[in-house]
Formats: sequence, structure tokens, C-alpha cells
Amino acid sequence: MKRFKCCDNDEEFGKVSLFILERKRDLHLSFMTLDIVSMLYTYLTQGHLFIVTDDDNEILGASAYYHGTPERDFMDKDVAFIDLAIMDKPRRGTRLFVSSLMSLVDTIIEKHPEVKELRFAALGENTYLCRLYAKFAAFSYMRDGNIGQEMVFSEGIFQIRDTLKKYDIV
Repeated sequence: MKRFKCCDNDEEFGKVSLFILERKRDLHLSFMTLDIVSMLYTYLTQGHLFIVTDDDNEILGASAYYHGTPERDFMDKDVAFIDLAIMDKPRRGTRLFVSSLMSLVDTIIEKHPEVKELRFAALGENTYLCRLYAKFAAFSYMRDGNIGQEMVFSEGIFQIRDTLKKYDIV
């Protein structure tokens, strides 16, 4: 059985940080350790880290989101911005992706009821991720990321939840 939750203690922050550091090349080949440490610091101080674990409490995946957007100094509280998503390579698949994203969406709705819009960022060169996000959110704009141009997708949070329910495989 998989468990989904926001990190809320030092042990979880440490485990998820190591998980992401060990998979930095899965995010992008140019990422160095210091890049990831800097990202993690930002998520820990300005955002939220979310983990997926198995029965043995091993991390299967992690994501990070902001309540508001960095570009607007997090004042736009009607927006949640998912900035990072990574799964353990051997366990990647549609079922885990859909159930993880569905749980994250439900968590955001519960913790931040004022959120109406959900945004996702993907490197423009990552055609797989861009096509995946386009299945449940519309392209919104381009932005300069740390390592290149990023495509930002957005959609109403309840519309995304309804779309994910169609893909939810029991």
C-alpha cells in the first residue's frame, strides 16, 4: 500500500533530500549537487515537499509545490505551483503517477482551500513531460528556469482532479 503525505519533520526532510540528490541526473544531466541543495533549501523554506512511500517506508517519489508563485512573491494564494516531480525509475508508471498526483491535488485542496488554479513547470526540451502535462492542463506561458526555458501549464484545480479521476486505475 502506498502512502502520500507532505513532509513535516526532520527525518522526512532528510530522506526526501537524499532521494532527490541521488536522482539529480533524472531531473537533468546538468544538475550538480549544489544546484539540488539550493533547490531543496528553497522548497523547505518557501514551499512544500510531498512524498510517496511504500509499506516499508521507502520513498517511491517526491514532488514540491509552492502556495503562490515565486514570480509574485507567493502573494497569489489562489495558485499552487508544482515545480518538481520525480519517481524512482524502476517503479515509474501511469498508476503511480495518477495516484500520486491525485493525492497531491487532494492535499492542496484540503490544506489551501483558496487555491483555484494549479500550475506545472517542465523544461521545454523534455517533450515527454510536456506531453504528459498537456493531457490535463493547458499551456500557459514560457519562463526562464535555472537550466533553460520552461513551459508552464495551468488548469483549474477541480478540473484537474476530475480529469485524473478518469485515469485512476484501481
